[in-house]
Amino acid sequence: MKRCENIKLLLRSLLFTSVCTSCWPVSSGTFVVTQSPDVSVMEGETVNITCCWAGTFERFRVNWLKNQTVIKREAKLNQSHGSLKKEAKTCSPLNISNIRPEDSGTYICKVTVEIPSLTEATGNGTIITVGEKMMNNNNHTDSTPSSSPVIFILRSLPFILLVLIFCCFRNKWTTSQRHSCWK
Repeated sequence: MKRCENIKLLLRSLLFTSVCTSCWPVSSGTFVVTQSPDVSVMEGETVNITCCWAGTFERFRVNWLKNQTVIKREAKLNQSHGSLKKEAKTCSPLNISNIRPEDSGTYICKVTVEIPSLTEATGNGTIITVGEKMMNNNNHTDSTPSSSPVIFILRSLPFILLVLIFCCFRNKWTTSQRHSCWK
């Protein structure tokens, strides 16, 4: 009787083990995530960076992190099981428009495969450096230095014209006053 109980226990353990191996999938291989190279841009521009990996998975998540903080989450479910290519390349873009200096930092792509087996890979990161545009007092970009002689003349032109007009009218007025006095 004792021997029969031991065999039942052994059979239950084997059954439990065979059922639970599908509960805890283990990755049979690794995949590599590659990211765009580092980027330097000026404030106000648009930046597009990507991360890509080889392989086709039924379900996966992509998280974009900036300085270790998640800024974009994306989950995908691939429904075309029969037509999956063995080595398809998949990419996830991150687009930042009207970029600001505070957007500078390290952007990392983290891909988590959920099905067929739980696997995770992280890219090496893309460093985005944002330079500030030089602004003058009117909040317009100033591509020419303000000490340029051409800028000085153009800014002074209205004043010079007013002085010339004043002098011409003054001369005419003075001449007409002299003529009226002599008559």
